Amino acid sequence: MKKQHTHNLDYTLRFNPVLNREGFVHFIDHSRNKENKIGITVDDREFGCRVQREFPSVVADLIDLAVAIHASDRLAFQHLRREQSCIRVVLPVRHPELLNTDSFQTKLENLLGWATGSRWTFDFQKRTASERIVEQQLALLNDPEECEVALWSGGLDALAGLYTRLRTNQTKSFMLFGTGSNDNVYAHQEKVFKALQPSYLNRLNLCRVPIRFYQSSPHQKNKMTRARGVVFILLGAACAYLMGRQLLCVYENGIGAINLPYRASAVGLDHSRSVHPRTLLMVSDVVSELLGEEFQVLNPFLFWTKAEMCKALAEDGRSDLPPLTRSCDSPHRQPQQPIQCGYCSSCILRKQALAASKIEDKTRYIVPHGKRPVGDPSLHLRNMLVQVSTFRRLLGSSDNHNFQWQALTREFLALDDVVDQTAVAENLLPSDMQNRLLKLYQTYVAEWDTVESQIAAELLHKEDEQQAYSTAVTSLSLRDSYHD
Repeated sequence: MKKQHTHNLDYTLRFNPVLNREGFVHFIDHSRNKENKIGITVDDREFGCRVQREFPSVVADLIDLAVAIHASDRLAFQHLRREQSCIRVVLPVRHPELLNTDSFQTKLENLLGWATGSRWTFDFQKRTASERIVEQQLALLNDPEECEVALWSGGLDALAGLYTRLRTNQTKSFMLFGTGSNDNVYAHQEKVFKALQPSYLNRLNLCRVPIRFYQSSPHQKNKMTRARGVVFILLGAACAYLMGRQLLCVYENGIGAINLPYRASAVGLDHSRSVHPRTLLMVSDVVSELLGEEFQVLNPFLFWTKAEMCKALAEDGRSDLPPLTRSCDSPHRQPQQPIQCGYCSSCILRKQALAASKIEDKTRYIVPHGKRPVGDPSLHLRNMLVQVSTFRRLLGSSDNHNFQWQALTREFLALDDVVDQTAVAENLLPSDMQNRLLKLYQTYVAEWDTVESQIAAELLHKEDEQQAYSTAVTSLSLRDSYHD
């Protein structure tokens, strides 16, 4: 346990034992000298459907850790562009002797520092409260059949990834895991699941573990959270381990997972690391350290574009399924308006993927189907196309793969780190991983070449907007080329 002086802290969160009901966290904002008591609970009863006969106490600690990170991430304001926040978490656990080791704490703090940009410290204390309901129950499942456990967000990648895996693994069953604190999200996850379930009877199961705040209305919560992906993966890892698996799958296209910045001069764009290859590796290390055995979080679609992931849906003519999914970064709740905006980067990548895979997009978006926003809806598209233009220029600089990689990594240094840090986990030689990443970005550029005009036409319905858009893309491309 590391000592932390309060004058170096922005926030302290002292958790009571995490419970199914009537749990609390004492939230202290040191800069404002304010303290609140906020209710938080976890409903993990669905973990009763597992193959592990008894509920491992160390997995219960893993769940509590995920709940504490979720609450801290929502309650403590974190500056995305300014000085780091410093967050101290005090949490009762069953095995403080494991969670307070230097090795575990270093891995955990490095993971959260990477994912959120804030500094985190932890003080794990001995839990004295009784076990939660699920810890007292024996397993409800007896057959440890071959099963793949995967995260289930209800998004297009989750759907397309699952559909592809179902087609290529004809006998395997799938346990899908979802979480969150929003009833709308839960209803949406279930809707997509139920639409797919009749086609694959006895092969699909859905497990959800909600985390809920209560008596928290006076406290404003963060809308943009950086640790959400880490929390999702930690709880998914608990689900996988309870199902007798040492592997958790995350279905995410490689472009979105690596999430390179659109351009060096872009300001105010959030580049999430939720499912970045390094994040998956670091979570794997944290979970392995806690469990005392190897555990892996794997993205089987790291080298696929979103359009390639959608290919199986296209081949089977399942254009009915994508409209059920959501991709939008900022879902809307306005009456008589579509929920998805159609012009954020996630919506645009969704449109690009469906168009490139030749799936009719039956989704309704604010742009083009609703009331258009006051601001310029082409901002994200312009930034994305500048990035595509950069990829095209760098990859076209030579036919030699080594020279292409050198050109690409001079502009995007993070790609070298991806290879250096994760090639072993991907069971690839560094040179092979480089080639697969080159192919990923070449495919992505080629897809945009075929659908750019279609995507742009949906966002720009006036001639003057189209002219302004063309001028802006050219200007931004020239500016970024000048800075090379």
